[in-house]
Order: sequence, then C-alpha cells, then structure tokens
Amino acid sequence: MKIRIPRLPSKCTVTGVLGLLLVALAILSLTACGSSKPPSPQVAVDIHKGDVCAVCGMYIEAGPGPRGEAYIQDYKVPLKFGSTRDFFAYVLQPENKIRLQHLLVQDSAQINWQHPANEARTFVDARTAYYVAWQPLTGLMGPTFASFASNKDAAAFVRSHGGEILRFSDVTPELTSMLGYRCPTRGSPAFALAKACITPTRSADSSLATQDRRSDLLHPSNSVPHKTDSGRKIDRPPPLDGREH
Repeated sequence: MKIRIPRLPSKCTVTGVLGLLLVALAILSLTACGSSKPPSPQVAVDIHKGDVCAVCGMYIEAGPGPRGEAYIQDYKVPLKFGSTRDFFAYVLQPENKIRLQHLLVQDSAQINWQHPANEARTFVDARTAYYVAWQPLTGLMGPTFASFASNKDAAAFVRSHGGEILRFSDVTPELTSMLGYRCPTRGSPAFALAKACITPTRSADSSLATQDRRSDLLHPSNSVPHKTDSGRKIDRPPPLDGREH
C-alpha cells in the first residue's frame, strides 16, 4: 500500500501567510489603541465655592490652613479635604490605602494661612512634602499639619511657631488622632510619638513666606474649629460609591 505524504507549502507561501498575519495583528493593535482613551492626568484642581471636605463635611473654601486632595481608584476627580489632618485621617485608613493614587497638599509657603488660596498651583506632591506637627495654628477642624514643599520653609516655620518636622511616612493614624497645638508634655499619651518637637524661638506673629508679606499671613488662631458664615448645618457627603465626586 502506498502512503501519500502531503506536500508542504512552498517557502514563498509560508512567508506570505506570515506576512498577512503580521498585517492583521498590526491593524488590530491600531484599532485597540484608537478605541481606548488615555487616562486623565492626576493633577491638582482648584477649590470651588460649595466644595466640602470628604471627611468632616464642612465647606472648604473659607477654612483656614492648607488643604489636601486625593485621587482614588475609579474616580475621575480627586476627593478634597479642608485640612491636612482630615486628609491624613482618610488616606491612612487601611481600607482606603489600597485605592490611593496621586496625593496632593497645599504648600503653606504659598498661601495666607487664614485665607488660603484656592488655586491648583498651590498644591504639591503629598508624598514628598514636609509636615509640621504640634504647631499652634488652627485648621478647618482644629489642630492640623502645616505642609510644605521644601524642608527649608518647614524649618523656618518651626523656628517661628514651634512643632516638629515629619515626612509623609512618619505620620500615623495614632499621631493624627492625638495631634494638638503644642509639643506633647512628658508623660502624656502623645509624648512617645514626638521625636524632636521644639517650642518657638521667635514670636508666632512672624511672617513665613517671603513672597507674601501681608500682615495677616500665618497669624495664630484660637482653638475654636472653623464655622461657616452661614451658620447652617452642613450634611456629611454621601458614601464614596459614586464616580462624580
């Protein structure tokens, strides 16, 4: 019995088939690239009238002290925070940490503490910023962190107002919850959290930012949390289950 061995295609035929396959793959790739939209850049955005803090629900625009913004997975716009303390209270929660993307805080050297700028240009990368804890200036809801883009500005602030310079990784949920207006006293629960907290060497009325010499810049405030001028009750924002925050 004779066995027929099928003839293999010629070299020319194989090359032609491979060429067609490569062309088809290239077309599919171009089609896929054309149909997908590039991700939106995660940059700081302006604070607008009516924006509320994602943690406390207070209106942000009129509050004192630096603010924060956080991009969260699946959200096209950042969550906004009226103070750096509220910012850390949110981003340090374990259930939120796994969803964090780009984080931003205002540079205190670029703002008037009592009347912060609302422009996006005043925000810097939160993970590379410097934070002064246990300083005397009040934020939207009480004690807060003074955030800075540079260690030099943070050190100048400490010389005038006191406190301790920390990095992003130094801030913990425990430290955030026990934050006060002055260095922790020996024997207090927060004392173990302080490393080099110092008292101010100059009057707290000293101006910090060299680019802004207005007399009301960084004036100390009392410990009463900020209230809106309307006096009306502000509801907390809805649970973070939407995509339009």
